[in-house]
Amino acid sequence: MPAGFHEVKKYCENCGNLLVLNNTRDIERKRFCSRKCIAKFLWKEKIFHGIPCTEEAKEKMRQSKLKLIKNGWKPVGWLKYLPKKRISGRGYYFLGNKREHQVLMERQLDRKLLPSEVVHHIDGDKSNNSLDNLIVMTRNEHIKLHLKLRRQQYAL
Repeated sequence: MPAGFHEVKKYCENCGNLLVLNNTRDIERKRFCSRKCIAKFLWKEKIFHGIPCTEEAKEKMRQSKLKLIKNGWKPVGWLKYLPKKRISGRGYYFLGNKREHQVLMERQLDRKLLPSEVVHHIDGDKSNNSLDNLIVMTRNEHIKLHLKLRRQQYAL
């Protein structure tokens, strides 16, 4: 070992494993053998986000989250990390690899669309993705609707 370095032996504060430290910074700071031990220790000590947490504080956090949910807040999860909108050759807006109107309708329904379901633009404008312009229907209904619209168009 180079001159000026010395080994210090410490024990993990959670599991008691032996830590052999030779870096000055580690000697001062290191208290646990792994991240798992840190998490277990913090859970045991009821410390969340660096703050000692009592049952009253936890209940207060739960109540504030319930209040947010009641007022219409929904976590968006992965949707906030999607890339910017892009337009396909057919005129649809895409969010990631899904068409924007499908993503919006899935959010509205709180479930994924079934393979037999289609989201139809009522006014026929593919770029108008407002929820009042979108409707969910089966593929059969969708085909029949478009055939009917085509017949009306040629009848004029």
